[in-house]
Amino acid sequence: MNDNTPGQKQSFIDDYAGVYPLRIIRSQTISLLLLPNVLLLILAFADPYEPVWAWLLLVPLVMMDMLGLAVVVSPGRMQEFHLFVLGAVGILGSAAFAAAANKLAYATLGISSPWFLIVSAAGYILVFATLYGIHIKLLYGGRYSREASDNQETETRGAKKAQGIILACSGLGVLLSCVLIKTFGGYSMKVMLIIALLFLFALAYMMLAGNLHKYWLLKKRR
Repeated sequence: MNDNTPGQKQSFIDDYAGVYPLRIIRSQTISLLLLPNVLLLILAFADPYEPVWAWLLLVPLVMMDMLGLAVVVSPGRMQEFHLFVLGAVGILGSAAFAAAANKLAYATLGISSPWFLIVSAAGYILVFATLYGIHIKLLYGGRYSREASDNQETETRGAKKAQGIILACSGLGVLLSCVLIKTFGGYSMKVMLIIALLFLFALAYMMLAGNLHKYWLLKKRR
């Protein structure tokens, strides 16, 4: 029987170690920003160039770079703020990759139906909300604490498994959807694979968003 009281849950939060080691902060930040800077810049200015899509891709990229630069320049002073940057990169990056996929669908392939945007936006919100809910469960289950007992590990193992299943099913759903659109719409398979890859990148970066909540908890403890 699980007797997690609010006090016990709060103790798990207070024990949360939180920050990343200084030795990896700079390299981690640079590596996470490298992919968006390459792909989003290319897609923003790729033919056919459309200002609306360019702004939707470049504004999040500039925001990510400004935040990342502060960490890269002074990682020692930004050790806690690094969590905020990771969370912001997760949200901005995943949204930008999803927008890039829609840019290819509408501007390059010429899809005219609004359903691609509606379904992709609904799927993004659903997966994001589900993964955030699992993050909260892991947090209050003691997964992120400095010292997690065997019981706590057992309780959170199911949530970690569910997280993996959701990511795997989401990835397979993206690939299957792209294949179906190509099959019935007659669109370029090469472009559809790029669209699928962009959605998979969005899923990967979405996993970083929970760091914003961790940062808020650390500041709340001060």
